Amino acid sequence: MANAIYWDTSALIKLYAPEPDSSDYLRLLIQQPEDLAISFLHRVELYFALCGKESRGEIAGGSAKRLFQLFEQHVSAGRYYLIPWGEDVALESRQLLDESLSATPPVMLRSLDGLHLGALRAAKIQSVVTADMRMRDAARTAAIRVIEP
Repeated sequence: MANAIYWDTSALIKLYAPEPDSSDYLRLLIQQPEDLAISFLHRVELYFALCGKESRGEIAGGSAKRLFQLFEQHVSAGRYYLIPWGEDVALESRQLLDESLSATPPVMLRSLDGLHLGALRAAKIQSVVTADMRMRDAARTAAIRVIEP
């Protein structure tokens, strides 16, 4: 699925729960002709992130479940390309860790970042949208194009 762009959870959440830079990410989504790709990790991480926002009072009480249900409806409707999860993702993730540890200077890849980046590499996707600085660094170390709004 080389014509897709992988959206990390840190960027995807901005489409569902308002943050100061949400409009920048929405504009990027509108301008991007490629398919938006996600992995099964989003189906866990996004729910955790929305519930965290709700518990901190950043979104209204009861809205985390409603927003997550909207996301799930979008997944079911085919709005996102859902990357199949298999052994290839684990292999790519381990390879990415080896590459980042042998970089100069070495970059310690966090496990979830490694899984996200492993999923996009397994799907032959070359670009990622992320709001997370450490993931941006890890992606660049792995020669993955980082798209920023």
